[in-house]
Amino acid sequence: MAIYYLNGTTLSNSTTVFDDAALTIVSADGFYADGSGISREQVSGILGPIQSCPECLTPCGGAPITYSSGDGVFLLDIDLGDTVTDVGAAIVKFTPANIPDGIKATYNGVVYNKFSLNNPTVGGYKGSTVSNGYTYLGYDTATCVPVGGTTYSNLTKYRYNGTSFVDTGTTEDITPQAGELQFSTVANPGTFYMVIPKVSQSIKELNIEIAGVCTLTAFTVEVECPVLLTGYSSSVVGPDFTTACGYTIGSTFYNAPVSGTAGNPAVNDWVFSDAYGSNVLAQGFYKINATEYIEVDANGVVIDRANC
Repeated sequence: MAIYYLNGTTLSNSTTVFDDAALTIVSADGFYADGSGISREQVSGILGPIQSCPECLTPCGGAPITYSSGDGVFLLDIDLGDTVTDVGAAIVKFTPANIPDGIKATYNGVVYNKFSLNNPTVGGYKGSTVSNGYTYLGYDTATCVPVGGTTYSNLTKYRYNGTSFVDTGTTEDITPQAGELQFSTVANPGTFYMVIPKVSQSIKELNIEIAGVCTLTAFTVEVECPVLLTGYSSSVVGPDFTTACGYTIGSTFYNAPVSGTAGNPAVNDWVFSDAYGSNVLAQGFYKINATEYIEVDANGVVIDRANC
């Protein structure tokens, strides 16, 4: 492996790659990586924007990734696959413990920041009202809670390299906004579920960003590989349960299990009109068998399942 030299401390904060320690011989144009999970293209002696290193992507479906060493901005680049079967709904599971952390994901240029919590008492929808913002999840009276409008300066940026989060050599200032703060009222609220629809076989990279602005931050994140959701039989939507229970069951819809199981929607589950998880069901009531209905909120999350 060739040895190169930088005019900074890491590839992230350097401007040029050199062939010699004296920094007099500019390296050839091309892509360079330093093992931190990023690459940069050098053109005419100038390094371009930071890019994820394709061979450094963390495969989906692996063991949960845990961090518990303090504040920072954490970058996780996931490989969702690019074969003909690698389509469907990719489920991101995020457990922030008590101290809230912000999280958002970007896939195919779209930012995702909507979650449903698996908790029998305070479960259900949690999502930022700030377009493309983080959603801060955790306990609302933890020992440290992010404050809206407060700037947390010089947070070290880390990138996961397949084994651990490593310092990229750069920092970022984070200012949580009020609409991003979606805390829970119980300690250790549980695991939050986000659905990423993967319709394209070829687009495989999912980028997750986690903002831990508190010094004692800790979290666990897990990304399931995309699979087509399991369908269940249903009526069309009704304005109330009495009306819905009078409808005929003739439609097929799909659930992403949070509290339920595949093909059997339960309270807190995401429900969709397609198997990729692209289009949430409209708010209202749906008959799902001869004796039961579900109620869906405005976000596409089941909030009730009861007898007709």
